[in-house]
Amino acid sequence: MGSSIQTAMIIDDDVDLSQLLASILERRKIHVLMVHTLQEAEDYLTYMKPTVVFLDNSFPEGLGINFIENIKHADEEIKIIMMTGDTALWIEQKAKEQGINYFLKKPFSSKVIDVVLDKLNFRKS
Repeated sequence: MGSSIQTAMIIDDDVDLSQLLASILERRKIHVLMVHTLQEAEDYLTYMKPTVVFLDNSFPEGLGINFIENIKHADEEIKIIMMTGDTALWIEQKAKEQGINYFLKKPFSSKVIDVVLDKLNFRKS
């Protein structure tokens, strides 16, 4: 990914998890924006094109899986990492069909995040 600024958008209504994930990303010098609703994410995507999006699936206003298309529409180059604590197999299948880069089951460790970022060629700190 060269020397350009790397940015991440975390879309998750779990504030604690978002902050934990942000601290892992910031260690790698990735700029982080945390949003907690799909509408807020939609608003930011109109003018911000993150390098990677961490997308939760379960929100009071709907499913993150139905938001993948919005991210792709904003910029096909955005890497998408879907996260969920839901064990339903159809979620992972549908997310992969829609072209996500990685699917993570919650809970996950910081080591898992590092491995995924390595595979997506994000620089280390």
